[in-house]
Amino acid sequence: MFLTDYWYAAAIENDVSDKPFGRIVCNEPIVFFRDRSGVIQALEDRCCHRHAPLSLGYLDGDQIRCGYHGWRYDGAGKCTDIPSQDSIPKLAKVQSYPAVERYGWIWVWIGDAEKADPAQLPDLPYLEDDEYRTWHHYIYGQAAHQLYMDNLLDISHTAYLHKQTIGTPEMTKEPLKIRRDGTTVHVNRLNRGATPGPAIKRWGNFEGTVDAQSDYSWQPPAVIKLRSTRRDEKFELQYWLTNIVTPETEKTTHFWFAWASKQLKDDPGYPADSRRAIEHTLGEDCEMIEAQQRIMDLKPGIQVFPGKADAPIVEVHRVLGELMAAEQEKLAQAAE
Repeated sequence: MFLTDYWYAAAIENDVSDKPFGRIVCNEPIVFFRDRSGVIQALEDRCCHRHAPLSLGYLDGDQIRCGYHGWRYDGAGKCTDIPSQDSIPKLAKVQSYPAVERYGWIWVWIGDAEKADPAQLPDLPYLEDDEYRTWHHYIYGQAAHQLYMDNLLDISHTAYLHKQTIGTPEMTKEPLKIRRDGTTVHVNRLNRGATPGPAIKRWGNFEGTVDAQSDYSWQPPAVIKLRSTRRDEKFELQYWLTNIVTPETEKTTHFWFAWASKQLKDDPGYPADSRRAIEHTLGEDCEMIEAQQRIMDLKPGIQVFPGKADAPIVEVHRVLGELMAAEQEKLAQAAE
């Protein structure tokens, strides 16, 4: 079961152009397309005739036509043309979904469409600020989405898994500060006199130790934004890492990442080098997470043994437990 009445990242903006784009989000097959004015439309990826995916069809003006037998649908999901007959049954329609573009992604609302409010999107202003250099990255993950979320919540793993790029060996030696604000969990950690990872040392031209500060937050359903700051007496390096985890199914995941930095604009090598390093670390994460999933599949029901560094994970799981309980109650009431 997944949380409903939330916005989920479904695609990078330029994924959807002049052809239908299909994607599964929270077990729901959805087709995205742009009308002639460029507005994103999102429908159930299924023709109500013979259940062929509409993403295998083509655009017909502002509408989408099934590639199997030619049934056509408007942006509201209503069938507007059946080539083999003049009349169109009132029930000839598919579900439509609210969709918006923001921060470089296309977001889709999973749940009650009447509750869809763009104001509930996460606040990521640096991804729309011209002063920042930004780039987006997508990984198709073959593991449960919560494993990716847990990986991002416990950044102490960077000291070991990412020691060749951004890891700080002293990361685990300082305690975390955790604060909950409603359903948002905030985490802070400061390591003074820390050894910068090789990539960090290169970007900041650091000659010795630095003060390493990490400030990040999680908000449901699965958005983490992290501000990383590394400073010595000469320079302060700061950048934002945004991670969004969208479930595809129970054991497959859309893993999104965005980088934002407004420093070192005069260094032509910095954007490419930072991208190579971060994409390398994301690959290390995914390799480990998918290995975890294989072990868990072999040992169904096996329990984790949490340590102190898992405190952010524990707090987020507490929030998720409360939200899932409310979801179950909502479903029970709907069934009455």
